[in-house]
Amino acid sequence: MMLKIRFFSGVVLLGLFSVGPTIWADERALTDEEFQVLRVAKTMYIELTTTTWMPRGRTMTLIEPNLRTKMESAGFTVVRDPTDAHDLTLKVEYHEKRGQQIRVDMYGTHITCLIGLEHVSLGPLLRMTIRESSTYPGTGTPPYLEVLEKFEANPYYYFLGDVVRGQVISRLDTTGGLIEGLQRLAPQGPPADDDLGFEHSLLARETLYAMLARENTIHEFGQLKDARAVPVLTSQLRHSRRQVRLLALEALGAIQAAESRPAIERVAQDDKDEAIRQAAAAVLGSLPSSSTVP
Repeated sequence: MMLKIRFFSGVVLLGLFSVGPTIWADERALTDEEFQVLRVAKTMYIELTTTTWMPRGRTMTLIEPNLRTKMESAGFTVVRDPTDAHDLTLKVEYHEKRGQQIRVDMYGTHITCLIGLEHVSLGPLLRMTIRESSTYPGTGTPPYLEVLEKFEANPYYYFLGDVVRGQVISRLDTTGGLIEGLQRLAPQGPPADDDLGFEHSLLARETLYAMLARENTIHEFGQLKDARAVPVLTSQLRHSRRQVRLLALEALGAIQAAESRPAIERVAQDDKDEAIRQAAAAVLGSLPSSSTVP
């Protein structure tokens, strides 16, 4: 497990994030007057710098077009020139550093991505640092491609458009942005189930990232233990993929919200998978009888 440190409205929160990445976030608390100024912001400039240890200094990530797509999908107009009028600036520093040597011709990679959101008159609004490292699990995926996959599927990067939109439009914190992002994601995954053993190479890249981001986000909600995520987590109990349903049960068990009981009871009775029915029954046994959330 790795320590995750988050700052929200001046309060330091510590937690454990067991799937790998370390996230640091500093979110500014706005007054009502400041938010009224912010919520009409529609134009954005993306200021991006990248560095890599890879030969010829070229990263294989498509971070520049991906950032533009994320922001445009979130409803912002992205200008291409910093001299063009814009309300918001998204500053992104993406760095790849060489990691531990695995063999003569193979090294790990550490990714650090610094993200800052600023308003032309209000100043800094959000700062985040996302870190991912290759572990080379021996699956055959080269460590550099492995860490790129992990970064693309990191909840805070995959749903960055939703996080920024939540900050600007909906007055949400980063967790609220993740909730909106998971709600927006298509309700079902690829038609193949876990038992079919489909290979990553057979999936379109975006389908793969969406699948992994869904699972990572569900896991993150369990680590955060935020009851606001209960509705979107209970909706995942109907997902076609077995792993998604199991992760949702695990997260709901961690949150311990009594309002999740009816949905979990349906899973315990009706799910086609015996192991999931048993997992649901175990979660039911741990839930509080009242609506009080610890």
